[in-house]
Amino acid sequence: MKKILSALLTLALVCSLFAGMPIVKAAPSNATLLNTYASLFGHTGTCVYPAQWDNGSIRNFIKGEYNSITMENEMKPDAVLRSNTMSVSQAKAQGYNIPSNYTDSKVPTLNFSTIDKMMKAAAENGLQIRYHVLVWHAQTPDWFFRANYSSGSGYVGKSQMNARLEFYIRSVMDHVMNSQYANTVYAWDVVNEYMHAQNCGWLSIYGGVNTRPDFVKLAFQIAHSELVKFNKQNSVSLFYNDFNTYMDCDKIISMINFINAEGKICNGIGMQSHLSSSFPSPSYYKQALDKFVKQGYEIQITELDAGGKNDSDQATYYKQIMSAILSAKKAGGNITGITWWGLHDGASWRGNDKPLLFSSLGVKKPAYTAVLDAYFDAGYQIGSKPSNPSTPVVSKAPVVSEKLDDGTYYIKNVLSGKYLQVKDNKGADVQNVEIGTGTGVQGQKWVLKNNSDGTVTLTSALGNYSLDIANGVDEDGANVQIYSSWGGDAQKFYVVKTATNGVYEISTKASAGTKVLDVYERRTDDGTNIIQWTSNGGTNQQFVFEKVNSTTTPSVAPSTAPSVAPSAAPSAAPVTSTGVTYDYKVVSDWGNGFQGQVVVTNKSGKAINNWTLTFNANFKVASLWGADFAGQSGSKVTVKAPSWDGNLANGASVTINFVAEGSDKSAPSSYTIG
Repeated sequence: MKKILSALLTLALVCSLFAGMPIVKAAPSNATLLNTYASLFGHTGTCVYPAQWDNGSIRNFIKGEYNSITMENEMKPDAVLRSNTMSVSQAKAQGYNIPSNYTDSKVPTLNFSTIDKMMKAAAENGLQIRYHVLVWHAQTPDWFFRANYSSGSGYVGKSQMNARLEFYIRSVMDHVMNSQYANTVYAWDVVNEYMHAQNCGWLSIYGGVNTRPDFVKLAFQIAHSELVKFNKQNSVSLFYNDFNTYMDCDKIISMINFINAEGKICNGIGMQSHLSSSFPSPSYYKQALDKFVKQGYEIQITELDAGGKNDSDQATYYKQIMSAILSAKKAGGNITGITWWGLHDGASWRGNDKPLLFSSLGVKKPAYTAVLDAYFDAGYQIGSKPSNPSTPVVSKAPVVSEKLDDGTYYIKNVLSGKYLQVKDNKGADVQNVEIGTGTGVQGQKWVLKNNSDGTVTLTSALGNYSLDIANGVDEDGANVQIYSSWGGDAQKFYVVKTATNGVYEISTKASAGTKVLDVYERRTDDGTNIIQWTSNGGTNQQFVFEKVNSTTTPSVAPSTAPSVAPSAAPSAAPVTSTGVTYDYKVVSDWGNGFQGQVVVTNKSGKAINNWTLTFNANFKVASLWGADFAGQSGSKVTVKAPSWDGNLANGASVTINFVAEGSDKSAPSSYTIG
């Protein structure tokens, strides 16, 4: 009896121990990447080149694990562009798309043979293709940027290069989408790695890397118009693709939002994801992923490979990375594909790191099992489908709108101290809304009328035109305009209190109150566009309503925070060291935080190249623009020259704006630059 009792007690103890452990679901023996990740995300793939594809064993392996392929090199510009040229009339006869602003007398030949072969092969084998890539600073022949398409000539100007860019993108996309196999291509990398461009024709013609690159935006405008022409804008996606996206996340977001300022033409981000267990950490990777999800971007993991110290370390890391991706997907992230960059370690461009799931063709590593285990641990089954809709679900309490009196108002932005106005002071449908210095013109006056549903309409004093969200869409970046008053949700807004008395957000009914009026990119220049954007608490999203009467006009230099006086003087006398002056001021103040500004002026008698600025501050810098924020350690703040303009010439100035946390707004000290 004692033996039986002892055995029962032992069994109970074991059961209690296991009861506290997480349940790990082992992958079924019939699980593959194809019936798990491809089913959930829509696409899972690998990169391949034609010689590999021609091998029957490789072809069958691909079809067993993937439903998508990416050409490793054969769709890049240097594989398509040929230096032999033809006349414009000959090019048109061959079906090339020559834009009306094309001024060259010659046109380079385009080689479509491999593209045609692989599209046909994909269609015949039930696969689809990510087209990689239309615009890239690498693997584009230098002669493409030079006069007469000659490597010995100088670079052409912007307008001539714009026409060449349009010729190339339209001709390639026309060829692909006129093909009987057009439906194999489901995604295009329109621009690749712009944030890391260097020593190339694109930069020589258009200038250094920045977050508002005109030619990048033009490339997406052209590509999107091609999709519209073939009625594929709702079935084919356009991506910006880059590596180290977790390090450049904010810059990429700024650039994509610039591209999409007038309407979504870039669907989202391709995160290449060349990783190692030593960097980035899964949590760091997930932070960037979450930021992209929050923006509402479509996301594809486009070139995944991950090295480790050994097979076990690699497997652990892969499982953590895949769990992070699956977590973002489960939370509503619009993640629509994962591509591994290579068939196996022996075919990888990072062969020494052994970064893939297979050691050789079809030979699975522990990482393969770990990737599948992450899928089943997340609660998915073989054949799981994505939830619908695939865009993030935003949880938001009902909007509580502050009731202002009906009447006519000037509406002042807190960050800039400038006023909402109709562009060119002209009443017309689809006339843009922007900010401008207060002048009291009719285009700066808005007639507020309260509605029974708690919203307001804001009608321009220029006539029967109301403030309007273009097309009434619930999208970040949607344009704000005036349009003939009709009373729909696109013309209804909530006036929402902030923590500062007398300061409001203007949220949109078109977004169910989740998005607000936003001054584009936190800029303060006259003419800066107003868009719709997810509420983030920034002062570029905050406004003051100033009642208009017969004798008032908006103040030319309005206060930026009407109810809270700065706890420190808004400006300080310039500090000078080694011939460089530092002029600090508080731009706006909301009590427990503020926007500050430091103007650095070089009077040293010589240029300061690739500079780094440090100073001590009694506040914590939360964000910074006008330069690159390198970080803060204790009180020491480090700022580096912006990547697009590293030189500070003698006599020149750079203006650095930042948002800081804390009530101490006293001037920084101990400036150094070098």
